[in-house]
Amino acid sequence: MRRFGRSLLSFVVLLIVFGFLTGSLSQSQIESPNAPRIIYIQLPKGRCVAAPPGLPADRCPGPAAIVNWIAADGRDFIGSIGYEDSDKDIIKVTFRVVEVTGEGSFRRDQTFSFEPPLGGQAADRGAFDFRIFSTAPQDVTLSVILEDSKKNTSQPKIFSFKAVGSDPVITKIEFSPEIPIGAPRELKINFIDREGDLSLVTLQPPSIGRLTTCQRLRQEGAQEIRDSLLGAVDVSQEALGQQEGQLTFRVVCPNAQRVQVRVALSDIRGNQNNPSLLRQPETFEFIVGRQLTADLYFLDQFGSPGGDPGQFSSPQGLAVDSLNRIFVADTANHRIQIFDQDRLRRPGKPPLYIWGSRCLLREGCTDPDGGGPLVPGEAQFDGATDVAIDGENNVYVVDSGNNVIQKFKIDTACTSPLKPVVPGVCFVTKWGSRGSAAGLFETPLSLAVDSKNRVLYVTDKLNHRVQKFDLNGVFQRAWGSRCELERASDPRSGCTDPDGTGPLQVGDGQFNEPTSVAVDSAGNVYVADSGNHRIQKFDPNGKFLARWGRRGASTAQFETPRGLTIDGKGDILVVDQGNDRVQKFTNDGRFLELWGDSGKTEGRFDFPQDIGIDAEGNIYIVELLSHRAQKLGRLP
Repeated sequence: MRRFGRSLLSFVVLLIVFGFLTGSLSQSQIESPNAPRIIYIQLPKGRCVAAPPGLPADRCPGPAAIVNWIAADGRDFIGSIGYEDSDKDIIKVTFRVVEVTGEGSFRRDQTFSFEPPLGGQAADRGAFDFRIFSTAPQDVTLSVILEDSKKNTSQPKIFSFKAVGSDPVITKIEFSPEIPIGAPRELKINFIDREGDLSLVTLQPPSIGRLTTCQRLRQEGAQEIRDSLLGAVDVSQEALGQQEGQLTFRVVCPNAQRVQVRVALSDIRGNQNNPSLLRQPETFEFIVGRQLTADLYFLDQFGSPGGDPGQFSSPQGLAVDSLNRIFVADTANHRIQIFDQDRLRRPGKPPLYIWGSRCLLREGCTDPDGGGPLVPGEAQFDGATDVAIDGENNVYVVDSGNNVIQKFKIDTACTSPLKPVVPGVCFVTKWGSRGSAAGLFETPLSLAVDSKNRVLYVTDKLNHRVQKFDLNGVFQRAWGSRCELERASDPRSGCTDPDGTGPLQVGDGQFNEPTSVAVDSAGNVYVADSGNHRIQKFDPNGKFLARWGRRGASTAQFETPRGLTIDGKGDILVVDQGNDRVQKFTNDGRFLELWGDSGKTEGRFDFPQDIGIDAEGNIYIVELLSHRAQKLGRLP
């Protein structure tokens, strides 16, 4: 350093303070109890760099987040070292450069020493000043050691500072790493600008293509204005004359996403912050949406109580087609609603399709097909509880109260023999009525189409069985009978031993009010045996293969399981209705993970009913009591 003749750390002591340090002072481990101790370091003088918790407030003002800086223009800045020395014989102060950025006045491993004029000091506690300067922008970390006349040395005390040039500097970016969808949050950017002429803050994505829908909120009188979060913001009036300060912005994001933002500062002369010279945060990242597991997040929700388009009343069924459209069986509104991704949470955008009205046989129905008052009309329902879609845009609806399955075709003009329901939706056929014979139902609840679009399966709840049909309703087979496992030893439980392997297998292939069914890519059939709080697995012909679960709230236990679906890996997702959660298993019943809890907020459930997965792996869950559907998924 050319100017060390004037001294990096001047031996000229401007002030000696005795006896004014009180409180609980921390003590480092030292080799000798008589060695001096460094209590605090301040740079510039009056700013705390290092100090114990007990230091009086007027000696350490402001929060710990304060960044210590000096101007990199060659001027001297005064710092202060607080000490404790029972022998009152400190003779030497040594500074060593521990870490430094860039080229300038300081170089790594440089050492500088001076003798503080403390001879004859009257107190064993005090403070002395030192001078320091820099001629170039640098981040500097120094180690300080005190030495007494007996060669005892203090434990080293580390402190850092920034030598700031004419460019503005970002010292801290404050923003929550996770924010709720639609909730405004404050973004705070702390800065140093020694010239006091900061002009622009620019927010941009770190890489091309990583845009965001987040917005910046600002007030103009009584009006709230929303601008894009990304772009340049004029802060010249707010930051005028400030050498250091904090800029605050309000940010809101309308949908779930992972957001990365790069921050840049510019002054009126065009100087910009330069992280290659001084260490400073350039980017910040946050998640919009509630995190449920390590990589699963709440993404969106749609629906609210009511009978208007887009509203629900006790919905029970949900399915997703290959185009990622969401089909909801809006049970108590006796209708089906279909949403595309652009209509999930967009105000003023109705469902893509909506059809259905109520037909309760014992009260009489309208009868648009002329079949008489005892036959429901096409697209009339008494509590539609589930919906399924095949690969040819055929939609199958469980008309539970009428014990009927109805079939429709969408995205087409209705030509004979198809009958128009609403534009784009045609009635195809229906089958079933109340009874226990083959092809009849006693409160059907759920159905599933196999992956090869050849057959469908229906859970016949109060007949305690599963029925299999072709896609036009021709009956093929049924299996199951009543077995209430909690009373298996009681002859009235209905439990038998169909495979003859003994009492440990009692109830295999039997059900107690089955509620849901799903089919994997191999054609295996999974049934939510709700009353027995378990899942059963069968081959396509109804042969029993496996089972798992029992009543309870621990992992792999259920309280009335309800909805089932299968993801792209072949794992089984189970809506654990009574426990307000979802559990995930391999196809042989090995537990993988769970998420959810009771509640009405994001990622919590209020009597969940059914579940579906789209082509991107996003998960949709419909809730009976919250009258909504939630969308969960992984973030890119």
